[in-house]
Amino acid sequence: MTTFEEFEALITALTAPINDQLPRPWITDLSNPLKAKLFIVGMNQAKGYSTERLSHSRHLDGLFNRHGESCRGIYAEMTEGSPSPTRKNTDRLRRHLAESGIADILETNVICYSTPMSADLRLARHSGGAARGSDIFRILLQHVAPRVVIAHGTGTRNELSKLLGVSLPMAPSSLVEPAPMKVGDMSVFVIPSLAPPQWNHWQPWSTEYLRAVAKAAARTL
Repeated sequence: MTTFEEFEALITALTAPINDQLPRPWITDLSNPLKAKLFIVGMNQAKGYSTERLSHSRHLDGLFNRHGESCRGIYAEMTEGSPSPTRKNTDRLRRHLAESGIADILETNVICYSTPMSADLRLARHSGGAARGSDIFRILLQHVAPRVVIAHGTGTRNELSKLLGVSLPMAPSSLVEPAPMKVGDMSVFVIPSLAPPQWNHWQPWSTEYLRAVAKAAARTL
């Protein structure tokens, strides 16, 4: 079993600056991310943490919610209080999870590296960052070993399928009862994207569906 010190050393190395940004492996309220039981997983984040505005040491303190820093506080500072639409929708899902008694959550991405659009990951100048971002997520899966993963969006589903070596189900296109796929000891829910423009297509039934996902995840845990 990985110790906290070993895990912190891994994350310290993996979040070193690359392409003038500090990779963001997660947002969590936990001081010890190894205790997370559930992952909310997207493709990759749009808003990066510039090395001109944030030191690596402060970034690490924020990631581990220590020394007066926090994940949420750093995010608010780096985004100047303007959260992305995806962040707002992720917070909606988190509220439903909290209502179902789930608090030990890590929000992450299959590629923990920032680009304005996911398609930008294919550009040559981002190849190193994309590879690092993939390594970060693999380390999180390996060492945290969440019991439940909620993956949102087609791109996320495709990347996670390749990583896990299975064909995960497609996200539903209408309101249905959520059903996870078992992958080893992990239960994976694939849901529609929390990011626009895909979000706009299923927003009318999103509240009922996200509430049902939260309840199903609680039963799984």
